[in-house]
Amino acid sequence: MYGRTFEAAETRPNGALVTILSYELWTSAFGGSPSAIGSQVEVNGVRRTVVGIMPPQFDVADQHVEVWNPLVINPANRQNRGSHFLYLIGRLADGATLQTANAELDTLLAGWPGSIARPADPARGVHTPDTKNHRLRFDALQMQIVGGARTAVFVLQGAVVFVLLIACSNLANLLLARAESRHKEFAVRTALGAGRLRLLRQFMVEGCVLSFAGAALGLGVAVAGMRALIAAYPDSLPRSADVTLDLGVLVFTLIIGLATGAAFGLAPLLHLAPDARSVALKDGGTRSTAGAGRNRIRRALVAAEVALAVALVIGAGLLLRTVMNLSNVDSGFNRGQLVTFAVTLPNARYAKPEQVRAFYTRLLEQLRATAGVQSVAAMTGLPPLRRVDANDTNIEGYIPPPEGPFANVDYYNTVTTGYVETMGIPVVEGRAFQPTDALGTTVMINQTLARTFYKDKSPIGRRVRPSAPASLNVPWFTIVGVLKDVKQGGVDKKTGTELYFNFEQVTAVGTGYGIGTMNIIMRTTQPADALSGTIRAAVAGLDSSLPIVKLRSVEDVFGEAIGRPRLLAQLLGIFAGLALLLAAIGSYGVLSYMVIERRREIGIRMALGADRGSVLRMVLSQGLRLTLVGVVAGLAAAFAMNRLLASLLFGVRPSDPVTIATVVALISGVALVACYLPARGATRVDPMIVLRDE
Repeated sequence: MYGRTFEAAETRPNGALVTILSYELWTSAFGGSPSAIGSQVEVNGVRRTVVGIMPPQFDVADQHVEVWNPLVINPANRQNRGSHFLYLIGRLADGATLQTANAELDTLLAGWPGSIARPADPARGVHTPDTKNHRLRFDALQMQIVGGARTAVFVLQGAVVFVLLIACSNLANLLLARAESRHKEFAVRTALGAGRLRLLRQFMVEGCVLSFAGAALGLGVAVAGMRALIAAYPDSLPRSADVTLDLGVLVFTLIIGLATGAAFGLAPLLHLAPDARSVALKDGGTRSTAGAGRNRIRRALVAAEVALAVALVIGAGLLLRTVMNLSNVDSGFNRGQLVTFAVTLPNARYAKPEQVRAFYTRLLEQLRATAGVQSVAAMTGLPPLRRVDANDTNIEGYIPPPEGPFANVDYYNTVTTGYVETMGIPVVEGRAFQPTDALGTTVMINQTLARTFYKDKSPIGRRVRPSAPASLNVPWFTIVGVLKDVKQGGVDKKTGTELYFNFEQVTAVGTGYGIGTMNIIMRTTQPADALSGTIRAAVAGLDSSLPIVKLRSVEDVFGEAIGRPRLLAQLLGIFAGLALLLAAIGSYGVLSYMVIERRREIGIRMALGADRGSVLRMVLSQGLRLTLVGVVAGLAAAFAMNRLLASLLFGVRPSDPVTIATVVALISGVALVACYLPARGATRVDPMIVLRDE
């Protein structure tokens, strides 16, 4: 928006140190002043000159970036082929498609291995992509951003449509019943000269006013609901900051409101036929019995409402079970009474490993002395949701079969001594790190790595070595312990292979992998808020320029990891509750109208000796038959949606009998109450009053 982007020279070694700021950071840190261009800011301990300001809400891949620095790559250094830390974004050439681009890439990959000189040490192999086991591919950026949420969004959209259809059914029944009660009025208006077009306009205006008022009220609820949704779940849906009630949404709401009112406002036309008018004028009463066709329409609408409600409530029940299963999943460690926060040491001020080691050693010592803190440790990877490392690793004695698994480890985790005890991770075999290991070269592994590469043999005493350039002389590390699997890639995902390096060793012997951010973990009886002041004082006492990143309990970390399923379950639960309420109202309304419509018949039955119990059973049976038809149709619809819902569920099948039985019982109970009220009213009909009115 202001300034410029990076120049080519700034992306090469020894180029100018520059940066670009987001619009949001520019307004909060500089008050939106144009003088920010050309000023200097400190980024990770390095003074950089601000050369540009991006437009508001600019975000390429939903990463919430606030600062952009030039990616400095040395074209002369092409040796480090094992560093997979970049995400590439490109734009297809004119006329190219994703399919043709991937075909061209496959051709490139096929010839890539042969174009690389073989290393002097054959044991180290050569790290190149290929078309089979270690491939590159092109994916659509939009799918990368929103692909994981597509099914969830479709399910929510389907729920919205279901609720809309139920509301339309209720409105249709309301207008049909209203038209029945006004049939004499329509006949008189027609007899006095009102034409069909004149009456048609009146009906449509009445229907549109009714539905449009509801649409306007709904828009107000939508504005408040959208703001509350984004505030409660800012990161659960991709690009949630861009979600707004735009012109398209407003037009859609207007069209739906007007179309619904106009369509169902035509119901009174059923009463404008010549024979209907003559019957109405001859009828001395204020109400005549509705035709069988109109009764069937109303009953079909009620059955449809129940069916849609059943499908929605089953979906909400399954997602609720999913959230419960995710919340109770075995994470591999005891996450109760754990508080965590992160600290990032700028490379410019902490360039030497001994500086990093000294900082964290002093920080952990101070935190251990805090009242209420039982133990403290630090780690680079914070469960249960972190990015995969996928690091090639030399595993002594392991020869990968052609079909795999290959010597590649999903997660590297550098931890301090006391990590296993603080986290509460069971040691399956061997032992955890001890203070005496500080000058050695030891590692721990998880159960999945042991099963993957060592099968039924004990891995204790075996050696592994991180893949790195030969110039670094990375040593071999001896396995001393096997830990229980810990969820790292998501609570609903299979556990990957994991290597645990000792922080004190890594900063002493070097592995070629720098320590960037460390997550401090504290087992304590105090909540995170109560420790906030102590933690900030401890960090500031060591380096006042360092911020505390995401101080929270580990339970909150888990809650954030399952934020999307929880959001989906809550929203679908709201829709399901609304659908259930509307279906109950629809059933109650139709049965109430039918009781009023059959008031004369009920009075005659009771005058002829029918008791209140038989009248109650008669009305209840009508309502419950509609409910039964709706439940059966709803179950069929729910089973039809199994494939769509299956990808969103965890630990529960789409056809889970417990959920289905619970939903059927709930729907039946609600329907019974909705049917009982008008049925009870029918038993209170006084036959003498009814016959006198007739």
